[in-house]
Amino acid sequence: MPVFYTLAVNVLSMILIADSGSTKTEWMVIDNNLCSGTFITSGFNPYYFKSNEIELLLANELPMNLNINKIDTVIYYGSGCSTEHNCSIVRSAFARLFFNATITIYHDMLAAAHALFSRSAGIACILGTGSNSCFYDGENIVHQVPSLGYLLGDEGSATAIGKKLITSIVYKEAPKVIIEAFENTFDYTLGQILDLLYRKEKPGVFLSGFSKFVGDHISNPFCQDLVSGVFDDFIRVHLLKYDACYEIPVSFTGSVAFHFNGILKERLSKSGIQFGKTLASPAEGLIAYYTS
Repeated sequence: MPVFYTLAVNVLSMILIADSGSTKTEWMVIDNNLCSGTFITSGFNPYYFKSNEIELLLANELPMNLNINKIDTVIYYGSGCSTEHNCSIVRSAFARLFFNATITIYHDMLAAAHALFSRSAGIACILGTGSNSCFYDGENIVHQVPSLGYLLGDEGSATAIGKKLITSIVYKEAPKVIIEAFENTFDYTLGQILDLLYRKEKPGVFLSGFSKFVGDHISNPFCQDLVSGVFDDFIRVHLLKYDACYEIPVSFTGSVAFHFNGILKERLSKSGIQFGKTLASPAEGLIAYYTS
């Protein structure tokens, strides 16, 4: 059970903000224009979760000392919330949980835009388990390159890194030292890997887990080239589709952008694109957005 830190007990009303990806959801409580606490639960994507499953997950994971009666506004940014049908799945689950609250559902891309640029224009990008991008005019998302998910897209993401690593290992294209390190780190046969990819839930999350191995061996030129290539794919497929990509800053949120920040800056510079900033997650920027 997560712990809700420094929750004020004498508040009359609260705003609950959530940013949810495929692996985790970060929650922030805003009280009297100040952040009074944060906590984390599992992530849930309405493409893969039904409304009752989301409700059950949160009923089990919301902190016991979170006073739901005092929450009057819930603002949720979530992966997969790009259609009204998917938004309604989350909204109906939240309506049963946060029964006194007005509930607003946004796509997680808008969370990145709000966190990275507040009320200024820029190109906002997510490079985490998956990847996404948009052109934000300071108020709305006005243009977005489609995000095709782990099967057809997710360029620049942890999933893309994991996919390239696995294929390089299996095809014996990686250097011997990397193959041996991989075999010493993971006790997987090829059959087990294929079973986890094609028979189990959340194969994209499984693939993304291998990005940590790449990060642990980033001093090896093979791993540096692998990450550089993944970022080059993201620049080519996503960023170069925006007419303003050479004129306004491009900023990033997500674990991959944060942990491989040096390589990301180098690849952007090589492409002539202005780097803005990187946040490990949107939480810090969202708190600033809603308390400014």
